[in-house]
Amino acid sequence: MAVHTPHRKSGYALYSQVAVLVLSLGACGSNNDNNNGDNNPEPVPEPGLVSCADTASCASNPPLEIGGERPAQVEIPSNYDLNTRYPLVIVLHGYGVTGSIESLYLGLDSRVDDKQVVLVKPDGTPNLAGTRFWNATPACCAKVAAAEDNSGEDYTQIDDVAYLRGLIEEAAATYSIDTGRITLFGHSNGGFLALRMVCEAADYVTAVISLAGSTFADAASCAPASLPVSVLLLHGTLDETIAYAGDEILGEAFPGAQETAMRFAGLGGCDDSNPAQLGTADVVNSLPGEETSIIGYTDCQPGIDVELWTIVDGPHIPLPWVPAAIDNFVDWLLDHPRPN
Repeated sequence: MAVHTPHRKSGYALYSQVAVLVLSLGACGSNNDNNNGDNNPEPVPEPGLVSCADTASCASNPPLEIGGERPAQVEIPSNYDLNTRYPLVIVLHGYGVTGSIESLYLGLDSRVDDKQVVLVKPDGTPNLAGTRFWNATPACCAKVAAAEDNSGEDYTQIDDVAYLRGLIEEAAATYSIDTGRITLFGHSNGGFLALRMVCEAADYVTAVISLAGSTFADAASCAPASLPVSVLLLHGTLDETIAYAGDEILGEAFPGAQETAMRFAGLGGCDDSNPAQLGTADVVNSLPGEETSIIGYTDCQPGIDVELWTIVDGPHIPLPWVPAAIDNFVDWLLDHPRPN
């Protein structure tokens, strides 16, 4: 069981129940038309990131596992074609689960064909108790992992940013990747890491969604943030694990959703002082009506969007999702390539 602050009930234990549910039900399908590279703006290739498509060296039947000693499972479209450049989607799981379970929970596997993407599902490092985690920020979750297994291990030495950068490079060298659309979808601990990648790997990453995640307590730690990245934050107001208003874990603070959104709006060159109301959406089937309110920041750098989707009365692990909402989230990622 994960260690957490005494006054806050942990949502990590719920993942075992969610895993059983998603494995038994499977992911919701999508009936939307394909959303492939031909239907999106022509992206700008990332500096220093070369795809095998650039050198005509992609294999027609590539391996479905990359990552070497830290393997990641990969899904490619059933009609995979070397003449197509596919957006890359990397799913980053929450504390204590795996990339495959998180992907099923979010319904991403079933959208590989519909959305014409390459999906990579890495796993965090297991602590000595076997619990997988990411070393994202001081609050989440290397310190939690060490406290859980009571081993005295210093898990803060794990460099998950370097691991993900290497995984992106290997994916680009292995699959026909559109290097102008390198996207992340992270949940909880994975949401923290997704946002850290905006800070430290903006030369690779082009768009990020963070569900129930947060960022560094000290805004100055988010560096170098060398290029603007589109960010969508999705967070429930009744999250009892990563509080919507911010809190601390084992003495390490993290900012709330609104503060986090404002910071990334600033990094995107937006006017962070007066976000605009963008309406409401029905995202979670178990909550009544259009329970999610959406704000967006204006005057961002060209091609950049930063949005905060607040799930009113939403928990740490929203369930079940409205299928169209997941379609919209994946579309949002794909519709935000690196600007020209």
